[in-house]
Amino acid sequence: MGATPIVKGLLAAVAVTLVASACGSGGSGTGGGGPVGDVDRDATLSMAWTLAPNNLDPHQSSNYQVDFNYLSPVYDRLTQVISGPEVAPMLAESWTFADDGMSADFVLRKDATFHDGTKVDAAAVVKSLDRARDPANKGASSLGMVSGVEALDESTVRISTNRKAADLPSALSPTTAAIINPVAIDGGVDLSVEMAGSGPYIADQIRRGDRISYNRYDGYWDPEAQKSAKLEIVGIADDNARLNAFRSGQIDVMLTKAGQAADVETLAKQSGYDMHTFPVAQYYAAQLDIGQAGLEDPRVRQALNYAIDRDGINSALLGDRCVTTLSQPLAKGLDGHDEALEGLYKFDPEKARTLLKDANAPADLKLELITIAGLSPQQEIATVLQAQLKDVGVTMDIVPLPASDAQVRMAQGDMALLNPRLTYPTSMQTLQTNFLVPLRFPTAPSQDFTDAALTSLDPAISDADRTAALTKASGIAGNDAYDVFICGLPTMVGYTDKVVGIDTMGQADFIGVMDTRYLGKTS
Repeated sequence: MGATPIVKGLLAAVAVTLVASACGSGGSGTGGGGPVGDVDRDATLSMAWTLAPNNLDPHQSSNYQVDFNYLSPVYDRLTQVISGPEVAPMLAESWTFADDGMSADFVLRKDATFHDGTKVDAAAVVKSLDRARDPANKGASSLGMVSGVEALDESTVRISTNRKAADLPSALSPTTAAIINPVAIDGGVDLSVEMAGSGPYIADQIRRGDRISYNRYDGYWDPEAQKSAKLEIVGIADDNARLNAFRSGQIDVMLTKAGQAADVETLAKQSGYDMHTFPVAQYYAAQLDIGQAGLEDPRVRQALNYAIDRDGINSALLGDRCVTTLSQPLAKGLDGHDEALEGLYKFDPEKARTLLKDANAPADLKLELITIAGLSPQQEIATVLQAQLKDVGVTMDIVPLPASDAQVRMAQGDMALLNPRLTYPTSMQTLQTNFLVPLRFPTAPSQDFTDAALTSLDPAISDADRTAALTKASGIAGNDAYDVFICGLPTMVGYTDKVVGIDTMGQADFIGVMDTRYLGKTS
């Protein structure tokens, strides 16, 4: 079915002013890693993202997708994610699960030091992880399964959990689990404005609300993670300004939003520029509180999904770069994707009206939809959703909030949030983090979903049983419409032909952020 005249007009009007965004996932796609040549280890590499650095305390992060970009060069974790995606050693050389799956022992590397020369030992790890999981910190929910952290000796840490936690190594890889210098913690350093890590770079100049520049930390244990002598990571919210900075040579690498992909592709036909696209894993969604009055019946949430013209939104606002058939949390190609749900929610306003009637939905059903203030394409998509839902009798108010407040307000309940649903290194972590953590899903999902998701987290089960559990959970979230699914997002990156390592940036494989540590430039 096609869009109504009012929706067509609104889509066209919004498209005139929109340069849309995309963040996503995958492995390798079109494009490449750059030229073959000698890496210039004296070079400065400059990368532009969409939002500027704000609170620099990794344990206070309420928006990991933004903060990782700026914190990863400075802060190591026990584990890291490399291209694949694959969870790999970082400060921990190895780890072993207990037979009951309720704890794991992590053996630390012996050659890691903080930037002041202090040794990274088990005591430092315990202090940091205890701080990271303190409920007073915004990032604590990512370590909600951790029940205790203890030093067995100077180089061994045991982490106990309150459930079976096969996802523990991947949960320790984000900067929300960063290991901070205990000297800074004990000394009361204001970590929201200063940085105290053990990573490959030291922050040189911090300009909150703008950029951070970094110098290589001499003596770091992995020289490949610091190919450039200097890094500069800058937040440029205005899409045209970011593209112009890239075109003029002010930056070497830029996150390419969907609405500007055609411009970057045209630029890439010229000598000196290129673009890489990662496969889809994330998706844009209106994230719902399924316990909100009027939304408890799955048929109501299904109706919201049938009311949305995804193809129209994709064409007008996202440059036809978004996959509109995604109707579940796990995208095609990810472990647990339920092929039967592909393209479930086709645009059908009449079916939406029928479902609302059958479910006895309130005649005055209203959603309050949080958007991140000033961020495209969310604000433009929200305007279109508002019109499309109105067409089936549902009122929606748009509530712009700062990025630092949006997720926190969503967690308080009775509101929806328009933002990408993040994808993590493993499908089990993706489902657990997005739907079993109140910060991102205020009302608990069904018991069947919870049981399936928790079954997937058992380190002792077979790969086949894990896939079956993941598929069941993803199917429940799709069929019961835990989100208003909009479309799946690719990560697209523009870069100059001197940059190497683009197609193997570990974090871009699954979450849409850009891990600059392994990027370099040729001379």
